[in-house]
Amino acid sequence: MRYNRVTTAVALLAALGACTTGEGGPSFNPTPHPTRPGQVVIIAGDPALNRDARDGEFALRSSAYGGGGLAVSSDGTVYYRVYFGREGRVVRLGRDGRVQLNAVDVVAEQMIANGHDLWLLGSGPGIAITKVSFTDWRETRIVDWTTRVASKTLKVVDASGTSFSRHEMDELYRDWSGAKIFLRADGTPVIVSTSGRLFEVRGPEKFQEWTPPGYVKALAGVIGGGGFQPQDTVTDEQGQSILLGRTGILYIPRDRPARHVRFPASMATLPPWSAITVTGQESVLLLGGTTTTQSAPRPTLIRADGRMERLDWGTFKRCPGADGTLAAVASALPGGVVRTSDGTIVMNDRRCGQIYAFKLPEKLEGEPLR
Repeated sequence: MRYNRVTTAVALLAALGACTTGEGGPSFNPTPHPTRPGQVVIIAGDPALNRDARDGEFALRSSAYGGGGLAVSSDGTVYYRVYFGREGRVVRLGRDGRVQLNAVDVVAEQMIANGHDLWLLGSGPGIAITKVSFTDWRETRIVDWTTRVASKTLKVVDASGTSFSRHEMDELYRDWSGAKIFLRADGTPVIVSTSGRLFEVRGPEKFQEWTPPGYVKALAGVIGGGGFQPQDTVTDEQGQSILLGRTGILYIPRDRPARHVRFPASMATLPPWSAITVTGQESVLLLGGTTTTQSAPRPTLIRADGRMERLDWGTFKRCPGADGTLAAVASALPGGVVRTSDGTIVMNDRRCGQIYAFKLPEKLEGEPLR
C-alpha cells in the first residue's frame, strides 16, 4: 500500500497541530526548524492525509509520501519526491512553508543537487537519469537505458577509454538495478552499480568507468553474495566519498587509497542500514534498518578508525508525530538524508510520509556494536 493506516494518537497529534492557543495566537508554525542539539522537528508531511499533495498548500498539512528522493540546493531549499496519481512529482519546499509541485519525466528513487541543477536517478530495470534546472525547471535527459537494448548513441567506456562490448553492455544493464548516484568532490556525478562498479557521468549518454587507487581491493573486502548492493552515499567536507553497502562501507579519499569497514557477521541477518551522514572528524552515522517485523532501532556511529558504536536514541516509535526526540529518526525508514550548510540534517521517512530536520547531539557516544 502507498499510505499507512493512521493510529488515533497520530490523528490527534495532527489535529492538535492545527489548533490555536487562544491567548498566544495561532499555534501552527509553518516553518519549524531545530534550535538545539538533539532536537527533531517535522518540516513536511501529515501521515493522516490519504491523498495527493496539492500545489500551494502548507507542507505540514500536505502528504509527503513519495517512496524516496531528497535533495537540498546550495541556498538551503529542500526538494523531495511525492506521489501524484501514478506519476512522480518533485516538491520545492518554499521558505514560507508551502509546497510547489513540479512534474518530471522520471520516477526518481534518488536526487542530488549539483550546482544550478537537480539530478534525478531511476534505477531498475535499467537506468534513467534526468537533470532539471532550478531556475526554469527545464529538463535535460542524460540517459534513458530502461530497456535491454541501449540507444545507438549511448557510449560506455572503461578507464582507458575503450568501448564496452555488447556482452559487457548486457551485463552492465542487469547491474543497474538498485544503483545509486553521488557527487564527487570535483563536481562530477558518479554512479555506483549493484556490484559496486563506479561510472563517471561524462555527459549525455556517456559513462566512463572509474577505478580510484585501492578501490578494487577495498570493494573485495566488503562485497557479499549479492554484490555490494549500495544503500546510500555521502561526500564529506574533506572531499572523501563514502559508500554504504549491504555488508560494509567504502571510503574513497581524494589523496589516499580507498579503504573499507566490513560490518560484523551478525548484521547479515538484519535489514540493512539505508542512510548515511557525516558527523565530523571523519565519523559517519548509519540510520535505517527497521522494517514492519524488525523494529529495534539501531543508529550506529562508525568512527574514523573503524570502531562501531550503537547509539541509544530510544525505543521504536511508529509515526510519532512532533515529539521532538531522536526516536523518530532512529525508527524511520529513510528514503534520503542530506546535510545543510549550518549542520542541520534533513531526512525523509518513507514509512510515515514525513520530512524531519534535526541537529545531532553535541556528544555522540554509544556501546560497542556486537
